[in-house]
Amino acid sequence: MHIQLGLIDYAILLIYFAFVIGMAASGAKYGIMTSHFYWVGAIPAMVFLAIFMMPFYYGSRARSVPEYLKLRFDEKTRGLNAISFALMTVFSSGISLHALARLMERLLGWNYDACIAVSAFIVLVYIFLGGLTSAIYNEVLQFFMIVPGFTPVVFLALKDVGGWPSLKETLMPVATGHGVAPGTWTQSWAHLGSPADTPRGIGWFGMVAGLGFVLSFGYWCTDFLVVQRAMAAHSMSAARRTPLIAAVPKMLFPALVIVPGMIAMAMDAGGGGFIPLGKDGTPDYNHSRPGPKATVSRGINNPSPWASLCCQPRSR
Repeated sequence: MHIQLGLIDYAILLIYFAFVIGMAASGAKYGIMTSHFYWVGAIPAMVFLAIFMMPFYYGSRARSVPEYLKLRFDEKTRGLNAISFALMTVFSSGISLHALARLMERLLGWNYDACIAVSAFIVLVYIFLGGLTSAIYNEVLQFFMIVPGFTPVVFLALKDVGGWPSLKETLMPVATGHGVAPGTWTQSWAHLGSPADTPRGIGWFGMVAGLGFVLSFGYWCTDFLVVQRAMAAHSMSAARRTPLIAAVPKMLFPALVIVPGMIAMAMDAGGGGFIPLGKDGTPDYNHSRPGPKATVSRGINNPSPWASLCCQPRSR
């Protein structure tokens, strides 16, 4: 299908290519249960970070989590954290670059290797020239382009399927076709009593303990990239406000990034071909698109940078 795009469309595609590529795909494949990555896997840990962890981080006057570990423990601990974080960053950045390259290759016909090289070079230049400040302002720009750009897509696509009640009804046979209860695709908690009753194969205990405690707190309370945004604040109160403010829009993101995948699944169930097949003949959820009236890309990640602008960066 040939899609006519304007300049602002390309800008939005380039900005939010990576992050919802997983959320929209999971929304199509597993339904509204994907929202737990936000509601269970982010919000509680962000509140905990603001109330309990940020006083330790900010009070130490460290400029990063590795530096705090050196002050709290020793250089060996800092080195272990720095090396493991560097490896994780290489892998996660590689996934993001791969997602962007595949998107540009599919939509624009650009060379895959060239897309990776150019995008990596652009990021390298603005980080090298501006440091943390450039990263924060870049992500603020991303946020305010993504939300206004993506909201009409969700509205128009949901309107195409007849609204939320019609979407729920359309997804019932999809759920039963996967061997689960009819409302599984549109209900967050009702079917988490047993792992066998959910398309993800996970129950409430695994969701709360694994995602809500292990992964959530491990990421939001210790990840250098996340915490450093708040540590750049000019005061302790501003640093603690950053994750609290960011948690508010984080609660609303499922409507922007997961519902489109569910809509794509509903339209595909009606024979629209909105979820293409991969080379192996199975559905390629990463390329789900929720309707002919809207161009859908995927991406939203972290509102913490714009929340950190409630304060001026502190000088060191």
